Amino acid sequence: MRTIKKYNTEYKKKVDVWRDTYLTRMSPREAIQCAGCGAFYHRRRWTLEPPAKFSRSRHTQAIFCPTCMKTRHRFPGGEVHLIGLQAVERDEVARILRNEERRARAKNPLERIMALHESNGRWKIETTTEKLAQRLGRSLKKARGGKLVYKWGHNNKFARVIWTKTAGVGSRC
Repeated sequence: MRTIKKYNTEYKKKVDVWRDTYLTRMSPREAIQCAGCGAFYHRRRWTLEPPAKFSRSRHTQAIFCPTCMKTRHRFPGGEVHLIGLQAVERDEVARILRNEERRARAKNPLERIMALHESNGRWKIETTTEKLAQRLGRSLKKARGGKLVYKWGHNNKFARVIWTKTAGVGSRC
C-alpha cells in the first residue's frame, strides 16, 4: 500500500509578484489602435503591424498603449546616464541610441526612449522598460567602449545604467 507524501511548503520564500499597472488587465474582443503612437493591440499583444481585416471605421475606440501612458505620466522603467561625452561625439551617440531603440521597438513596441536630458556635459535617458535601458548601455559600450555599471531598484523593476567614457578607449580620432 502506497502512502501519499505531504510536503511542507512553509519554508518557501514568499515572492512578491509585481505587475506593471499600465498593462491592460482585460483583453478587448477586437483589435484596437493606440491613439498616440499607432501601435495595434490584437490577441493580447502589442504590434506595429495592423491585424488582418482591420478597418479604422469599425475600430474607433480612443485608447492609449501602456508606453504612451507611461510617457504622459512620466513614469520611466529605466534610466541611462552618460558621463564624459564630448561635444563632437554627441551626434554619433544619439544615432547609436536611436538605432538601438528602433531595433528594440521592432521586437516589442512597448520599448521606447521617453526623454533625453542634457545638463553639465551629462546625459540622462529615460526609457519605458528596464530591459531597454540595459540594451542601450550594452550597445553604447560595444560601439564606444567605456565602463558600464548596472544598478537595480526594488524587485528589479527599475534599472539605472551608468556609462562612463574612459580616456583613450573608444575614441575615433
